[in-house]
Amino acid sequence: MLRCICLLISLWGGISWLAAQSRLTGCVTDKKGTPLEGCSVWFLQADTLAGGCVTDKKGRFELKGLPGGDYVCRVSMLGFKKSERTFSLSGDVKLPLFVLEEDSTQLDEVTVAGDKRDIVMSNAGSTTYFLSEHARQSRTSYEALAEVPKLIVNPIERTISLNNGESPLILIDGVKRPKYLDVLNPEWIESVEIVEVPSARYLGDESVTCILNIHLNRKKVTPYVNGNAYAQHSVTSKFGVIGASVETGNAKSSLYLNLQTFYFADDVSDNYTESVSGDIKRTDTFKHIYNSNSYFAGLGGDHTFSDKSYLAFSARYVAHPSDVENNGQGYAEYLSDGRRSDLVENAQTDGTYHLASADLYYRQTFAPQHTLEIAGNYSYSASTSMGKRNEVNDFFLNNHLIDTDNSRNSGKLDVDYTKVFGGKYTLLAGSNTSYSSTRIDDRVDELPVFIYDRWQEYLYVGFDNNRSSSKFKYTFSLGMDMMFTKADGVKNHYIDMLPAVALTYNFSQVHALTLSYKRLRFSPSLSMLNPRNMSTDSLYIQQGNPFLRPSYQDRVRLSYRLNYKKLYLEPYVNYTYSSKLISAIGSVTDNIYTNTYKNFLEAHILTAGLSANYNLPFGNLSVGTSFAKRFQDGMVFTEGGGWNSYLSGYFYYKQLSLSLNAGYLTASFDRNSKSEGIPWSNATLSWNLPKGWQLGVIAESFICPKMKSKSWVVQDGYRSFRSSRMTDRSPRFLVRLAYSFKNKVEQKQRVKKRFFEQDNALEGIQVQ
Repeated sequence: MLRCICLLISLWGGISWLAAQSRLTGCVTDKKGTPLEGCSVWFLQADTLAGGCVTDKKGRFELKGLPGGDYVCRVSMLGFKKSERTFSLSGDVKLPLFVLEEDSTQLDEVTVAGDKRDIVMSNAGSTTYFLSEHARQSRTSYEALAEVPKLIVNPIERTISLNNGESPLILIDGVKRPKYLDVLNPEWIESVEIVEVPSARYLGDESVTCILNIHLNRKKVTPYVNGNAYAQHSVTSKFGVIGASVETGNAKSSLYLNLQTFYFADDVSDNYTESVSGDIKRTDTFKHIYNSNSYFAGLGGDHTFSDKSYLAFSARYVAHPSDVENNGQGYAEYLSDGRRSDLVENAQTDGTYHLASADLYYRQTFAPQHTLEIAGNYSYSASTSMGKRNEVNDFFLNNHLIDTDNSRNSGKLDVDYTKVFGGKYTLLAGSNTSYSSTRIDDRVDELPVFIYDRWQEYLYVGFDNNRSSSKFKYTFSLGMDMMFTKADGVKNHYIDMLPAVALTYNFSQVHALTLSYKRLRFSPSLSMLNPRNMSTDSLYIQQGNPFLRPSYQDRVRLSYRLNYKKLYLEPYVNYTYSSKLISAIGSVTDNIYTNTYKNFLEAHILTAGLSANYNLPFGNLSVGTSFAKRFQDGMVFTEGGGWNSYLSGYFYYKQLSLSLNAGYLTASFDRNSKSEGIPWSNATLSWNLPKGWQLGVIAESFICPKMKSKSWVVQDGYRSFRSSRMTDRSPRFLVRLAYSFKNKVEQKQRVKKRFFEQDNALEGIQVQ
C-alpha cells in the first residue's frame, strides 16, 4: 500500500505542471472609497455563467482557472446598483476598480443573472454545490437539499443518503448537529459540500465513510423565531409521523427544541423460508406482523461570548418500543428416508430501547488562524429484548425462550486544534478519547452476564491546501487508533494506522480530476462478540466470538468531473481491498447448525459507475448507474456482481413541486450469501398554501410493488432460502399537512457548533 501512496504523490506532482493558470483580480468599493465585503462577482461568457467568487474584507476578489476568451464581469450587492465590465482573458488580468452606487430600490432583493446551480467547486476529496434562489425559499431544508446532485432525500423518514447508498455524517459548518435540519431555515443555506474522502479527524468513528457539510451564510440577524410542524399519515396502512421544531435566538445566543413521534402498526409481509440443516429440511410459509413506535425529544443551545469564545450544549431522549409476530405452517422432512410431517409455528419478539445523552462543546480562538475545540459527551442507553418460538411437528418439539436485559454507559472527549498558514494551508491535529461499558444479561439462563468494556485513544494529524486558489489541491492525514477491549473476560488490544489522501486537479471550473485513497476499520458488533445463543430457531444456533478483531478496507477512487453549463457529469472507478473479514463459519451436530464468526478472509471489489445531473429551468434531473464485481476465493455464487441504478428529480411550477426518487440494486454478494434487491421508489407532490401552510401527497414503493426480495445462504452442512413481500407497503400512499414560519430578518452569524452523535450500540441487540 505504501507503493500505491507513493504512486499517487508522483502522479499528481506531474499533473500540477500540465496547464498554465489564469488569474483574475480586482477590487470593489463604494463612492467614498470604502471597501465592500461580501459582493457577488460573476463571470459570464456568451450569457453562460462560467465562474464566481465573493469579495473579502478589503473588497478584493480573485479567481483562477478560467479558460481564455471574452467575458463579462458582473458585480452586485444588496442596496447598490450592479456594475458590469467586459474584458478579454489571456493569462493574468487585473480588472479596473469597481465603484458601486447606492440604490434604495434594491433593498428587497438583488437579482443575479445566471444560475448558481451551474457553479461546482472541487477541492481535494470534496465537491461543493450552490443552491438556487428557488431552493433557498423552500418551506424546509429537506426540500431545498433535494436540488443537490448526488443526494437522495427521503421526505417520509426525513433522511439523506448519497446516490451510492452511503449515509453521510451531516455537519452544519463543520459541526455535528443531528436533527437540526428539521428546524433549519433554508434561506440560510449558502452551499452544500459533499466530502467523499473524510480526513483522518473523522476516521476514528467507524460509521463515518462520507460527510455532508452544509455551509450557512454568515450575516447577523435581529432576534428571530423559526419553526415548523408536520403530520403525515398513510391512507393504505397504519403508518405516520408527527413532529414539530422551533428555534429562537439573536446574534449572541440560540435555543432550539425538536419533538417527533413515529408509529408503525400491523405492518404485514408474506414470507417463505426453506432451510436444510444436516439431514432435516424445513419449509415454512408465514405472515410477519411488525409494530413499532419511536419518540424523540431534543434540546440545544449556544452562546457566543466574543469573537474568540463560544459555548454550546445539547440534550436528548429517545424511546423505541417494537414487537414482531410470525405465524406460519409448513413441513419438516428427513432427507435420508423421506419421512415428512406437517408443522405449525408461532414466534414472538418484543423489544424496547431508551437513550439519554448530554453534550457540551467549547471553542477558543487564541490568535488569528489558531482554534482549539473541546467537546464532551455522556450517554446512557438501555434495552430489553424477549423472543420466544413454539414449533410443533411429529419429529420434535421446540419451545425456546430468550429474554435479555442490556445497558450501556459511554463517555467521550475530543480535543481538536486547527492552524491556518497564510490563508492557504491548514494543519489539523487532535485526539479523541472514549470509553464504554456494556452489560448483556440473559435473564432465562444461569450463565454469567456478558460484559464488554472498550477504551479507545485516537490521535490524528492532517495537512491540506484546500483554502488556496491553486489548481492542484491536496489533503494528507494520518490517524493512529489504539483500542483496548475486554469481551467476556477475553482481553484484546491493537493499534491501527488510518491514512487518507486526496488529490484534485482543476483544469478549469468545467473540468476536474480526483484521485483518492483511504483506509477504514470496522470493529465487530456486540452480537458478533457475545458467545451466548441469541437464536430461538430449532435448527440454527447463533453464537458470537469474543476473540474477534476488526476488519479493514483500503479504497482507491479515480473520478472525473465535467460541469458544462447545465450539465454535471461524473464517471468514476473504485477499487476496494477488504482484509481480515469477519465471516460466518459453523458446523452441524445432531442436525442443528451452530453459526459463529472468524477473521480469516479477504476480498477484492471493483466498481465502475457514472452519475449525471441536468439543471432545468423548473428543477433538476439526476441519473446514475454502477456495476460492482466481487472477487473472493471460495465464493458460492460465482457471478458475484450487480448493477445499482437510480433516478432522482425535483421539479416545480408556481406553488407546486414534485420530488421523485427511484432505484434498483440487482444483487449483492458475500462469500456464502446472495441477496436480490427490490426496486425502491418514493415521490412527493407538494402544494404551498398561503400563510406558511403546505399540503402534500406521498407515494412509496409504486414501482414493481409486487416484487419479492430473495436471499440465499450456503454454508458447510447448512443452506437456506427466504423470500419476502411487504403487502402493506407495496405501494403506500400518505397525506401530509405542514406549517412553517420564519421571521423576515437578515441572516444570523453562524459559528462552529459541535453537538452529540447518536449512541445506538444497543438498539440492534435482538434475538432471532
